[in-house]
Amino acid sequence: MKPQICLLGIQKFAKDKQVLKQLQEQLGDKFINPTEIIKPKMKPFCFLQFIDDDQKNKFIKLIEENPELKLRIGEVHNENAFEKQLEKKIKQQKQNEDEIKQFQEKHQNREVIERKQNELALQTAPLYQVKYEEQIEQKMAELKKVIKKLKNQFIQKNGKEYAPDWILDTNLIKLNDPVICEEKFRFNYRNKSEFTISQNSQKEVCVGFNVGSIQKNNDSVEQPNTCPVTPTIAIEIANQFQNYLQSSKFQPFNRQNGNGVWRMLSIRKSDRTKQLLISVSINKDNLLQEEYAQICEELIALFKTNYGEFILKGLLLMHSNKLGQDLASSVEDTKILYGNSYYQEIILDKTINISYNAFSQNHTPQCDKLYQTIIDLCKNKKINKFLDLCAGSGTIGICVSDQIQDILAIEMNESSCKDANENYKLNNLQNCQIICSKVEDVIKKVAQDLKSYQGKQQLMACLDPPRAGVLNKVIEAIRTCKGIDHIIYVSCSPPQVIDNLIQLCLPQSKKNKAPEFKLVNVTLVDMFPQTSHFEAIFYLERDYGILSELM
Repeated sequence: MKPQICLLGIQKFAKDKQVLKQLQEQLGDKFINPTEIIKPKMKPFCFLQFIDDDQKNKFIKLIEENPELKLRIGEVHNENAFEKQLEKKIKQQKQNEDEIKQFQEKHQNREVIERKQNELALQTAPLYQVKYEEQIEQKMAELKKVIKKLKNQFIQKNGKEYAPDWILDTNLIKLNDPVICEEKFRFNYRNKSEFTISQNSQKEVCVGFNVGSIQKNNDSVEQPNTCPVTPTIAIEIANQFQNYLQSSKFQPFNRQNGNGVWRMLSIRKSDRTKQLLISVSINKDNLLQEEYAQICEELIALFKTNYGEFILKGLLLMHSNKLGQDLASSVEDTKILYGNSYYQEIILDKTINISYNAFSQNHTPQCDKLYQTIIDLCKNKKINKFLDLCAGSGTIGICVSDQIQDILAIEMNESSCKDANENYKLNNLQNCQIICSKVEDVIKKVAQDLKSYQGKQQLMACLDPPRAGVLNKVIEAIRTCKGIDHIIYVSCSPPQVIDNLIQLCLPQSKKNKAPEFKLVNVTLVDMFPQTSHFEAIFYLERDYGILSELM
């Protein structure tokens, strides 16, 4: 054991390093540095340990020769006192180090979480920090690029010498004023929210949005709390479900190897009817029958609760065992746990039943304006017959039905057709009907039945297809259909439908039968504030050449 002493007269508030510094200052060059110093908390003494007895004796003599220091050497009554104090000091140092480490880890984790949350906000709403007026300017600039790209591809396919005037000079295409969004509807506007169930960056079960990539093996899911376009009620339900899942014995579905159970949470809501429709997607192949029954009971108990001004219209449990993000599931794989399989929305004063798997515009107030723009186009051309193509649940036809004499919709999905008929009955509409078929198979017969004739300018065909547009054979069927002289083409991804527009507008030839259309005007509808996306309405008219001017 190394020699040690007890030094009395130390300030009781002083700490180890302060005592050592004070002795160095008072003794100057004569100071003998101890190998260890221990200053017990709130005590008027300290323990000093030296390398050998010679060093110890020299230090004692130094203190005795300097009485002005008011320090004196005390006796160490307990031989183990120093070791106990040293042990206590080491333990305290370790505790301090652990606390510092925990603080650093917590701080680092917080930085990671904040970074992920910021990434999520920018990923889901990349323009949320941009002034709204600038957002519209950017989108109008993108729409102009689409028109320019249409011109270039048209000339590339058909040659400049055969290009019509409106292609050579795109200023002849009228670019209408954008349909902007009211300030109160620019944030938290989505009426449908879909959340993935997986692990976050801290390896905790999370219900939220994907950040990263499965292919790059760096994907994670982060809570939607910072998403600028997700409504508060959807975030609250997602967080509620996450708390439940974190105590569940079943794991999230692994999108790479198919293990696990929980896949996705979908929430559809209406601010006008205050109805909610909740769908949970799982992989039931990894469950026993009794476990599946248990999950059903637990979900009913969890979600059948009070949501303030909102009411739960329906709760569904869906099954999919497909890898990746593919969640396509059949009606047979969907179980209604509570209520109905649809909720109700009000669009332009029409009540619409929207099924859990039906398409609907994600921004209801802007949807009103989108459909009103379609109505105005029909009014300006004195349209009295409306052909709703790729009609889905018949929503567009229903919303324009008060202004147009006859509405005939075509949709190939049987479930959507059933929904459309229910919506016709719900709104007591006698002038609407829907045909369940592919557009290209029935459009000519349908147009003939509507008694529409070339040049009469009374039939409007409205096409609102999926993001990627429609197949060439559909466009060919529309183009060669006598009686269709007006087309409204609605697109949520204008760059992807350029080929469709060109096919409608290429000059008549052996390959491109029937007189071509010309693009008359384009309207931008800001359906997706805080993002770079927008909806575009392309209005086209049949170009009969000189005959068009006489009509």
